[in-house]
Amino acid sequence: MIKILVYVSDLYWRGLLGELPYRVDIAIDEDDVYQKTYKEKFDFYLFDFENGYKVLEELRQSQDKTFAFFISSFEDFNSQKKAYGVANEFFKKSCTYVEEIKIKIDYYLKHYFNMGEGTIKYGDMFYNIKTKTLYKNNKKIELTPLENELLVLFFKNKNRYIPKCEILERFEITDGSLRVKLSNIRKLGFEIINNREYGYQLKEKK
Repeated sequence: MIKILVYVSDLYWRGLLGELPYRVDIAIDEDDVYQKTYKEKFDFYLFDFENGYKVLEELRQSQDKTFAFFISSFEDFNSQKKAYGVANEFFKKSCTYVEEIKIKIDYYLKHYFNMGEGTIKYGDMFYNIKTKTLYKNNKKIELTPLENELLVLFFKNKNRYIPKCEILERFEITDGSLRVKLSNIRKLGFEIINNREYGYQLKEKK
């Protein structure tokens, strides 16, 4: 599920954005934003420009590259120019509909994460089993052909353990090679369970 952090003071807009078809978390003040972003990784930020500019600027300084949208009652060019210095999109409250924001979110998901048919969200990562592309923290991660094939196998068999012998025979690799590749995949954040009796399984992750 796509995770979005909303930080807006306008209760009307807070209610509208809370109805987006994603997992929406509401921050009530600056400290709440910092606490939530420290504890959890979000896919998008939706902030008031008036109250959220300084917050987003500080998050950017800490190397937070989360896609961010500003919603503002300011419509002048200078405000927009300033906003685009740290954010990806700027919406004017007077002429913006929530559906427009959803369309823009879907656009970013499709064009920056290759989201579409065959795409799976795993923690803070997106993996497309058709194009074999992985994104983590908005950055594309290069995988070897074997690492890609292993991920596809795990995602397609996420409800069962895959015997080690089955994996070794399928890819014609040694036990040592399998351990190395699984170690690389685990370092990225994929939780792969190893049961000596049953084999390997990719643990579910929200």
